[in-house]
Formats: sequence, structure tokens, C-alpha cells
Amino acid sequence: MNAFIKNCENMISHVQDLLKQNTEWISRYAKYAKKINAKLETIKGLKEKRFHEWAPLYLYMTVSQAKGQMQFGLRYLGQDVAKLKVAPGKITISTKGFDKTNEKFFECAECNLKLEEVEWTSDAAASFRHHFSSNPKAVNLGKRNEEHRIESMLLTEFSKKSGKDKVLCNIQPVKLANVARFQMPTPLYASDINNVKFAYSSGGGIDILSRIGTGNTTKLCIMELKDENNAKETPAKAILQGLAYATFILELLRSKSGQEWWKIFGFSGKLPEQLELYVTCVMPSTSNNDTSFANKTINIAKDSFHLNYIYFHEKDIKIVDIVTSLKQCS
Repeated sequence: MNAFIKNCENMISHVQDLLKQNTEWISRYAKYAKKINAKLETIKGLKEKRFHEWAPLYLYMTVSQAKGQMQFGLRYLGQDVAKLKVAPGKITISTKGFDKTNEKFFECAECNLKLEEVEWTSDAAASFRHHFSSNPKAVNLGKRNEEHRIESMLLTEFSKKSGKDKVLCNIQPVKLANVARFQMPTPLYASDINNVKFAYSSGGGIDILSRIGTGNTTKLCIMELKDENNAKETPAKAILQGLAYATFILELLRSKSGQEWWKIFGFSGKLPEQLELYVTCVMPSTSNNDTSFANKTINIAKDSFHLNYIYFHEKDIKIVDIVTSLKQCS
């Protein structure tokens, strides 16, 4: 375990060095934060006044979408199937750019619904929603798409409001204005933990960013998701990758735009003087489960990282059981 903690410390130092050597991210992410925060009330009003999300179709928003035009991704099982555009007085949906993949993955050849900037309240949009409400079977999904499917399934579980209906309580995913599932980018390439690099605007994204706990004890949690848990895809590797991204989040929160990002991540108070960030691997439960790093703490100056795991079982596209080191309700 001492060797693993040393590896974690080396990863943190390496990422800090990369961020110090390539400081362009500081002003870039400050601009992102300013543009996103300016739109949070509009996004919030979208759901309150004009929009109803139709499960199993879910709203997603990337940084590019948030800082640009009011546009959302509409996903089924984690895959983009349409785009929604918000304009004064109306919301439109378009499948342009997704027709071929919809037909390939979701039996949409039979539904024959190709939409181009039609209103969300139209009959055509209703037919599109109805097709996906019947949960069409996904076919031909590759490994990358499989991770997106699992990610969506976990986000749906974590988003439940009632603790009695959740397999993991005291958790909510970070959503923009508590409306759209948020894709948090980083300026890092960290897929290969032995070759983590600064990648400017082409870096990898955080799989799941969530808030863990209740009240003023709530912590920000960076989750690294894998669709396999075996000798090749180990929990230790997932923790190291998640730690690389978590180090960026720590440096981001300690940057000039930190308070703005704290608000974007769903916290209403002042950015804490001492930050405790959780780093959690999220993987299918197998005989390869590793619990040795559970609740280990790595201190970085006045801040700290807390290592945890979530191992899950699924059935019928639902999470049915988890084993976790995160503190749970009694």
C-alpha cells in the first residue's frame, strides 16, 4: 500500500507540474466559467417553465454548448440521438448528424423519425420520444459506447431524489442549474496513466462528477468509470486516472475562477479554505475488487484527496446492488 500511495503522490506532482508549465488553461477556464454562470438562470428557467424531460431520454450539456448558443444534447443510454436548441419562445429538436447512428444502434429504421428543427411540443417530436420510451434494444455498441451506457445508468440511479429508492444514498450528480447532465472537460490526456500529458482543449473528460454527503459536509467527488474490472482494467489504475483529473479540479478551484466553478458544481456557499475532494473508482463488481486503498487520505498542502471505490451489479439496465467504501445511510 505504501508503494501505491507513493504512485498517487507522484501522479499528483506530475499533473501539478504539467499545469504549471502550461498555464493557458487558467484564463481559458475562467472564460468558460463566466459564460456558463451567465446562463445558469436561463437553464434553470427552461425546466421550470417550458421543458419536461422524458426518461429514458436525458439532457446533457458540454462546456462548448454551455458557453455558446443555448443547445443541449439529448441522449439515450448515453448516446447522442438528437440536439435541442433553445430560442426565445420555443425549443426545437433536430436529429441531423445522428440519423445513421440512430438507425444502427436503436432500431430507428422502423420508427423513420428524422427531425430537423421541429418544435419540442410537435407531434413529430412526440413520436420520437414515444419510440425511445419503449426502450428499444441497443445493438452494435462498441466498448466506448458501452461505458457511456453504464455512465447514463449510474447517473439515472444517482439522480433519484428519495433515499429509500436508491442503492447509494447521499449522492447527486453535478448538473448545470440542476437540469442538464454536465460533461466536465480537463486539459489532460490521462487514459494512459504511464503517459499523462497536457492536451490543451483536447483533454479527456471526467466520467462522473458528483456531490457526496449532506449539508455543509457535502464533498465534491471525481469518479472514474470503467466497464470492466479485471487484470487489465484494475481499480488501482482507475484511481490513478481519477486522481489525475481530481488534481486538475483542485488546481482549478484554487485558481482565479475557483469560486465561479464552485457555484457551477452546485455549491451555494463560499469555497472552503480547506478542500476535501473524493476520488472514486466505479466498476462492475468482480473477483478483482480491490478494497486496500479505501478511505486513504493524501494531503496536498492544506487540501486533501480521499480514495474510495464503488463496485456495482446491474440487471435490466438498472443498478441493483453496490459495494462501496463511501459512507452510507443507516
